[in-house]
Amino acid sequence: MNDFSGQSADQPADQPARPTAADRFFGSIRRTGLVRSHDRWVAGVAGGIARRTGVHVNAVRAGFVVLALVGGIGLGLYGLAWALLPDVTGRIEAQAAQRGDVSAALVLAVGLVVLDLVLGNGLLGLGWVL
Repeated sequence: MNDFSGQSADQPADQPARPTAADRFFGSIRRTGLVRSHDRWVAGVAGGIARRTGVHVNAVRAGFVVLALVGGIGLGLYGLAWALLPDVTGRIEAQAAQRGDVSAALVLAVGLVVLDLVLGNGLLGLGWVL
């Protein structure tokens, strides 16, 4: 049985709680070194990817736009990255939501993913090209 402290009833109080699969998952995301940056137009995803890969930020932004217009996947990828990459303070929106702290940023990120799924063929309807 688990209470709100994260400790199970059969686990001694002096032992720290073992990390969950979700904790390990979000820890592995943090270890990639990808962080949403302050260099942002929307959520800092392109700025974070640019900083980590050494590619110019406008090239990353252009990539997302092209993927959104032609294949549709740009919106979904951006939304997933927004939800899963930590910001400069270390907050991961999806992890915070798992703990009950749902923000407007996560709602917008999920909205992008849903929009991508609804449009499917991109904003220009050219998904068949890719």
